[in-house]
Amino acid sequence: MAKKPSAKARKANEEAVRQSKLDERYGKPLFSLTYEMNEYELARAANLYGPDRMKDIFNGAAILSLALLILVLVTMRDNIVLDIILLVIAVIASSITTSWSRFVTFLARKSTLGLVGENNRHHIVVTEDKVVDEGPDDRVAVYPLSELKHSRSSDEATVADFGDKRCVYIPRAPMREGRYQALVRFFLDHEPKKGKH
Repeated sequence: MAKKPSAKARKANEEAVRQSKLDERYGKPLFSLTYEMNEYELARAANLYGPDRMKDIFNGAAILSLALLILVLVTMRDNIVLDIILLVIAVIASSITTSWSRFVTFLARKSTLGLVGENNRHHIVVTEDKVVDEGPDDRVAVYPLSELKHSRSSDEATVADFGDKRCVYIPRAPMREGRYQALVRFFLDHEPKKGKH
């Protein structure tokens, strides 16, 4: 004899069916999930939001300015203004790289990834042509996939960047592994191809 589902399982199933019907107002949903954004999730999102290339640029600027500072000190000893400028650039660039996680978290807070008020529950719906983020304060943001700039993924989460600080964060936890991997591939397939105009 089959075991009856518990009241909790029945309630979760009923909620999933109800949410599925609500999701259909955006078109045919391919992926759908709900999660609570908090400081921990924001830190994860920030690591995917801040591109490694930017960190490399700051590292390069610090090294280059230090090399130029040494060159200027050796060849032009009396040029104190240039020495100070190069020293300031080196200090600022190296400060940013040493506190990289705080820097990218600051950037993420200024984007749509930032926390808003007390309730930071997000419901994400991905259809064939758009991503919908039902966020805090009854905010609904619709991002056409044609505007997707790039996506960055890890084993724990994905950030889809639509430009102009418009991003969608998708944690792995609310999804099955296969569904999450399919979503990562879906975003990669919709990124603009390099060299394509």
